[in-house]
Amino acid sequence: MNFITTGEAARRCGVGINTIKRWMKKGELKYIVTPGGHWRIREHEFRTFLKTHNMDLLQEKEHTSEAHKILLIEDDLDMCALVEGAFDAATFNHTFDYAKDGYSGLIKLGLMQPDILILDIMLPEINGLEIIQRIRATDFHKKPKILVITGAGDRRLVRRALEKAKPDMILDKPFAVEDLIHATQKVLSSTSAVAAVNE
Repeated sequence: MNFITTGEAARRCGVGINTIKRWMKKGELKYIVTPGGHWRIREHEFRTFLKTHNMDLLQEKEHTSEAHKILLIEDDLDMCALVEGAFDAATFNHTFDYAKDGYSGLIKLGLMQPDILILDIMLPEINGLEIIQRIRATDFHKKPKILVITGAGDRRLVRRALEKAKPDMILDKPFAVEDLIHATQKVLSSTSAVAAVNE
């Protein structure tokens, strides 16, 4: 079952997030609350809402087709909640999903074919460096751009390995959510193979 965020619903309706939340509170748009406290709307209920209110379905479909697909692979649940919350409030059109370990992350990577992969390095099952190597070696229909988020700091071995792996950008933890959104948009808009690191 597919769920969408309030931010995505707002973009697809062409209204502000507060308008979406007002419709939710009034009971006009059904939603659930995740264990992390995020509001989510079932895709089929969102489409029912659009039909009921005679909204422009063609425009809604165009919004969906243009959405950037973002996948996060991160085992820290607090960090997952932070990143998910950041993209909930983001103003550009996107869909978002995450995985909590390298193995399930690779599966979602193949199924989702994201435009950008936001990747932690220290992961259970398969670490982030190995995931980058597999992406480079695999004939994906569309290889995702890679934004690494890491708490490795000044660990020389990790930094050297990252420099060799050549992700599109590296963002050091801790970071502000505004920096994450800016970095994501910069990587998505970059036409070069490797964007500037930590700019």
